[in-house]
Amino acid sequence: MTNEQTNNEPPGEASEPISPTGNNVRATWQFSLHDIRSNMSHCSAEAKAVMIEAFMWCIDPAHPVTRQEFAKAIDYDATTVWKVYAGKYTAPQTKERLDVPPKMLRMTRQFLELEKERVHGGKTEFVMTPTAKKIWTGCDLARESLTPVFVKGPSHIGKTWALTEYAKQNNHGRTVYIRMKAASGLGGMVRRINEKVGNSANCNTADAIERIKRALTPNTVLLLDEMHELAYTYRIASFFACMEVIREIYDETNCGLVLCATGLLDEKFKEARQGELEQISRRGVHRVALPSMPTIADLTAILKSSGLEFPAPEQECAVQAGKSVIREQPRALLRQLAKTSGLKSITERIRYGKKLASKSKTRLTWHHFVDAHLRIEKQATAEGDWD
Repeated sequence: MTNEQTNNEPPGEASEPISPTGNNVRATWQFSLHDIRSNMSHCSAEAKAVMIEAFMWCIDPAHPVTRQEFAKAIDYDATTVWKVYAGKYTAPQTKERLDVPPKMLRMTRQFLELEKERVHGGKTEFVMTPTAKKIWTGCDLARESLTPVFVKGPSHIGKTWALTEYAKQNNHGRTVYIRMKAASGLGGMVRRINEKVGNSANCNTADAIERIKRALTPNTVLLLDEMHELAYTYRIASFFACMEVIREIYDETNCGLVLCATGLLDEKFKEARQGELEQISRRGVHRVALPSMPTIADLTAILKSSGLEFPAPEQECAVQAGKSVIREQPRALLRQLAKTSGLKSITERIRYGKKLASKSKTRLTWHHFVDAHLRIEKQATAEGDWD
């Protein structure tokens, strides 16, 4: 039993619909991830994994779903759902604890599929580029070796894209993605991790650290993205305190750990090689160094997924812009964007180009890509009122 729930009886149902915002959603799930693992220890590994994935999905602030809403979506009453998660779903006569009902399992899988399509369907489709594969290999090494893995690369190279997709495809409560925020300090960092591993945020920093330790297991991988943001703080000691707590959590849980950042974090480690960061630095055997800009191989894979071939150096497109015709070489344009703006600027032009192609009822071509680029550039240019 934990201080988050007693599991004595099903909580009363809300008399009014609970708004899917703020802390109200989390309050309808009277469990922590640690509680659920313990409560459902008698269930099959498959059933436990699916139900944990649903729980982690529903409490995520990015797409919150109350327990009542989840129950309705899978065609069960909220009390039965509570009993399953509380380990109190039993046979009427013998009181023997039962596994998750097959129908609940089937409907929960369906719920997750529909929710993921709803949330992610309109976003840029993930493409397994060589850089993304390198990042995924680092994540796998963290799980296999049970050591910290350091992933270093510049902004807009596709780190977050790869990490979030890895977390989606390796879920079931075993992979937790957390993006750090600037100037949050130790308390802010701990609260963020605590919530993301499935715990209530209603506790102090010391208690939150202990809850995090209980939620993590050796087969869990913690993906900590934008770690360099922790260095942007008004208190120099705060950054070192954050790193020390991360080391403490790793040492006591033996979980997989991926620390992803720009070169700023690397500089911090070099500065403190013999000081505050030495302990966690020496624990990291694997280091993944990413390219300084999106590579030709990365862009070739992304373009191919959208039906475009990587352009030849001499290839040229002419686009009508008002009364003039503008000529661009797609290859030179790609290189410029990759060098100065990063991957997102290219994938956004592909998305915009698809929209233009759809309007003209044709397939995407380099003409659409260049047209999208010119429109984006024009939008970013202020025009004089008297010109």
